Amino acid sequence: MGKVEKVTVMSTDGQEVALDSNVFIKELPKLGHNWQLSDKPLQQDEVRFTLVLYRNQLAPFVVSVGETGSQYGEMTYRGNDAIQFYRWLHHLTGKGLLAQEVAGVQLSAEDLAVSKTLQKNEIAEVKELLAKADPQLDAGKGGKQFPLHPYYRMRVHTDEKPLEITVLTPTLVSVPFGRETQFYQVEGELFSKLTAWLPPREKANDPFEKLYKAAKLRVESPGSPNIRGMEFDVAQTTVEQGIAHQIVRTLRTAAPLGQPPAQPGTKLFRLHFTGNGLERSVTVYSRYLQIEDAWFSHESVDQTIEQMVKSLGARHGS
Repeated sequence: MGKVEKVTVMSTDGQEVALDSNVFIKELPKLGHNWQLSDKPLQQDEVRFTLVLYRNQLAPFVVSVGETGSQYGEMTYRGNDAIQFYRWLHHLTGKGLLAQEVAGVQLSAEDLAVSKTLQKNEIAEVKELLAKADPQLDAGKGGKQFPLHPYYRMRVHTDEKPLEITVLTPTLVSVPFGRETQFYQVEGELFSKLTAWLPPREKANDPFEKLYKAAKLRVESPGSPNIRGMEFDVAQTTVEQGIAHQIVRTLRTAAPLGQPPAQPGTKLFRLHFTGNGLERSVTVYSRYLQIEDAWFSHESVDQTIEQMVKSLGARHGS
């Protein structure tokens, strides 16, 4: 292989991240030697990232890496060792992503439509907490985690492409990396700092804002053949809570109307948000929404919400 001077991983969209070369060289021999040569080449859509080893006075050693196999030149390897190789590199890549030099951080709370450029001392605090983040390869396999309100995001400027860090829960964040998504377990202190820098607040003139507080969601379906009446404890897990918050975000995409429609059409379903001192309902028609005395128009909100309600029902075995 020759003397390795630098080790990087290239995402499928061209982002290159340096790995800790000392850790790579130290741990590589421990991965096993039972690589199974396969006559099935790695397909392009199987490639998750590319490993590049820069060598002294030699051409770079390039390996295409997939979840179940890796390919060097014309040789493809599959089997358990190839799977472990991918998982190991995924972890090192996660560490490398957050180890990059930070030039600036833009913090936003998407649900609140507010943002803030962090100061140097605040950036230092974020860097310190992200340095402790632990990559979690299997975090996304227990159901899609939508961001919890108020949907914090950090755009971290580095020497490479900016990192788009989404705060999914107070202890889980994600970073896209080409076809991959890196998930990290983080200390709750990070979320506490974000809420101090951009505090959650309610807009008095937003009828949907309070719905984020709901602990329960009940669905009545008088006119939709696609979903049936169900009730969910959306505070049971962060996945359920995230789906409920995403339903609220979907409702908020509807356009307000100055007056009620003359013919609202078919009443498809009604969403009842309750708990934590809240009791509020939203009625969804084929082209309109009604919440209290306010009316809104929409294009396909009903279809999007139906899919999310179905995913809630599937999680509850309904």
